[in-house]
Amino acid sequence: MSATAMAWQDAARLLLPLAAVLVVAAGYGVVLPVLPFVLERLLDGAGREAIARHTGGLTGVYMLALFLFAPVWGYVSDRVGRRAAMLLGLAGFGVSMLLFGFARDLVFAYALRALAGLSAAAVLPVALAAAADLEGPAQRARGFAWLSAASALGFLLGPALSAWLTAAQLMLPFYTVAAMGGAVWLAVWLVPADAGRQRHSADEGALSAGAPLLPYLLLLSLLTMFGLGSFEVAIALLGQQTLGLRPREVGFMFVECSLVMILAQVFVFMPLFNRVGGLMLVGAFLTMAAGSVLLPYATNYYVLLLGVGLISASSGILIPALAYLTSLAAGTRQGATLGAQTAVANLGQAVGSATTGWLYGIAAGAPFWVAAVLLGLGATAALRGRRLEESVR
Repeated sequence: MSATAMAWQDAARLLLPLAAVLVVAAGYGVVLPVLPFVLERLLDGAGREAIARHTGGLTGVYMLALFLFAPVWGYVSDRVGRRAAMLLGLAGFGVSMLLFGFARDLVFAYALRALAGLSAAAVLPVALAAAADLEGPAQRARGFAWLSAASALGFLLGPALSAWLTAAQLMLPFYTVAAMGGAVWLAVWLVPADAGRQRHSADEGALSAGAPLLPYLLLLSLLTMFGLGSFEVAIALLGQQTLGLRPREVGFMFVECSLVMILAQVFVFMPLFNRVGGLMLVGAFLTMAAGSVLLPYATNYYVLLLGVGLISASSGILIPALAYLTSLAAGTRQGATLGAQTAVANLGQAVGSATTGWLYGIAAGAPFWVAAVLLGLGATAALRGRRLEESVR
């Protein structure tokens, strides 16, 4: 079978996980551009500091729920199958998005974002585990790249929906994503066989020889997603409060972010990672740090887009690379290990989001510099362990 035919076969096997990841990413992306404006309505008369704090808080509680429940759902999917966990996750996510559109109370809004995170935790690591179930390292790498691209595409779709639909009604994007989630849930439910279920063997539960590197990989995931979470909240606040951008313009920044991530995954990660390896991780961390340093000095929309592009390209490489390396080290415990990686990554994103909302209310440039320092530490760690991927191949 040709390489092209094999690539399409892998994509077909991952079709429903790809669709589920796209919906969850769209649901997350649809919230970010409009969240400060939703909070203006929920916190009638509140100042900029309160809006910034709760923008970070609502984003952070979503990621915190992902952190707490992703390992649980990953473990469950190893035992009962990928399909059952994904059905539960999609149902909860759709309900949370639908009800968020009707939220008129801040406490209720926090509860719904927590439910959305808990439900997303039943989709994201399960989809990664489905990619890890593919035969062979090359097929796994391709599967992770497909899933990462689907996530970036969903993150593109979400802000695009916000930019387009908020012109008609502020909460309309939430109802749209809820309907998309319902459609994917129905498609998963109609599939008769649990084709994505983990294939067990005599060494069930075993880790690979690269298992000692898992803490190292988890640390790099934590730093990557701290930087990304900080970036996502900070540019929404920078656009609204400093540059005076409209929701449509803020949404287009997130659209650019997703497009650049997809291009980086397809044209940089997939063809080059096996040849460049650890040096690519070092370069991506340094590029992400440079973008973070640039953003607080953005005096116009175009400089802002340049900073967004640098961060998007680097995170588009780091996310699938770290997931792929973690899978290689996981042995047969794909669901549980990738659930742990998802949890740590989302802990980093939660802390980055919440910290940014707090720091931005004190000094607008502070969250960018904090993220840049931590990403610089990530580059240093990646440089010292540049041969880590050779140990787990």
